[in-house]
Amino acid sequence: MKKHQKFIKLLLIIIIVIGLSNCQKKKSSYEKDVNLEQVNLYYRYKNDTLIKSVLLDETNVEFNNEFSMLKRKSDKEDLNFHFNLETPRLFKFYSFEPMSIPFMVYVTPGDSLVYRLENNTIIFKGTNAAHYNFFKELNDLNLKYPDYDEKLGLSDFIENRKTDYQKRLDFLEEYAKDRNTSNSFYQKIRAVLRFQYINGMLNTKLLPKGAITDYTDYLKDIDVEIFNRNDQDDNVYFQLALTNYIKVITEMKLGDNAFSREVLEFQLNFIEKHLKGETKEYAITKMLSEFNKQLDLKNIDILQDKIDNYLPQIENEKFKAVLQKVNRRLNTINNQLIDKVFSDTLINPEGEILTFKEVLKEQKDKTKIIDFWASWCAPCIKEIKNSYQYRQQLIKEKNISFIYVSIDKDPEKWKQKVEELEEFGMDKYQYLIPETNNSNLRTFFNVASIPHYAILDGKNNVFLMNAPSPNNTVQFNDIIDKIEAIEK
Repeated sequence: MKKHQKFIKLLLIIIIVIGLSNCQKKKSSYEKDVNLEQVNLYYRYKNDTLIKSVLLDETNVEFNNEFSMLKRKSDKEDLNFHFNLETPRLFKFYSFEPMSIPFMVYVTPGDSLVYRLENNTIIFKGTNAAHYNFFKELNDLNLKYPDYDEKLGLSDFIENRKTDYQKRLDFLEEYAKDRNTSNSFYQKIRAVLRFQYINGMLNTKLLPKGAITDYTDYLKDIDVEIFNRNDQDDNVYFQLALTNYIKVITEMKLGDNAFSREVLEFQLNFIEKHLKGETKEYAITKMLSEFNKQLDLKNIDILQDKIDNYLPQIENEKFKAVLQKVNRRLNTINNQLIDKVFSDTLINPEGEILTFKEVLKEQKDKTKIIDFWASWCAPCIKEIKNSYQYRQQLIKEKNISFIYVSIDKDPEKWKQKVEELEEFGMDKYQYLIPETNNSNLRTFFNVASIPHYAILDGKNNVFLMNAPSPNNTVQFNDIIDKIEAIEK
């Protein structure tokens, strides 16, 4: 009897082992060792040489990313991602080389998928693939956001926008029914589409000046209370819509008077009165950050006062870090530590090390336009090419020079790109910041993103910390005219 029981136990063990073995065989080799908190994204064709790099990024790029992963294909690295995730979140995922369309994906802890590049689009298969392919399939519908038609007027523009929004919602309804999607996916994407629509309505740059004659009527379906939620920190359209709402309300009350002391006071008071929690902290940080980017030096005192007031109140570490950075910059300006900036070193393409003061001295009494850029920055290169004729005209007709300062970390790639762009005026005054993370120059001019432009007058006084693109625009021409008038 005992022998018989031992035999049965042994047989059961063998059956269990075989069963587990078969389960493993049925599993894709990509899906082993997945735990509930880990996300795995695998490149489907390992020997395919088409994709050279892939970027997984937070959808909200505000205030420097906390989560950004760039994978480059090399002998030592593959294009597979493994990372832990606590809660479902929206990300952007796209091929960086070659460039594909950067669609949003909804990532859930425990997801395990394979991906491939097809017709400039990343396609997913695997667990929760429907959560990843939604925006690709929505894009395939070729829905176009309606533009303002002067002949039809504002009411038709509003109706056309509503109709477009409804089409997107209808597609989501059918998509969620036909695919195996979660309720959290449905709710998140519905919120994305909603705030995408609201942001389009609040982006008054889409409308000609004077098109809105009654803001109260125009905003009747958009109330500040819709923003009082703290579950949309990964939804970039929520934050864009909130920012634009505050700007529209400000314009209603104070007119087009951006970045004045009165505007900052109004916006902060409005936020204090109407918003709560992390949304309130975000809005405060956003308004102070934007005011800092466009800072007129005569307004340093009010910005410093607001930073001193709000910094102890902010609990979110991400927002607190932004205000601390602004505070450090203000202290630098207030203490007149400009010598630290002048003594910062730069490297030219020949390998010579120069101080920023020596670079400026070479340009004598010219108005100096500083262009912060990088070899990998597509918008920077686009601006350089598009503004070439205008820059040449300014150099010829005005007492102006352009100084190009790269934040590249790879000197060889920087020099290579400079050579490629020589025909667009990049043959002179090229410099590289050797240690971008410890650069007083970059901190002083508040270079958080690129392209970034600053303007110094002939005496090397800062005229604008954050100037518009040096292109042939009314705004930029007005700036040059003001500098000339002051220096006459």
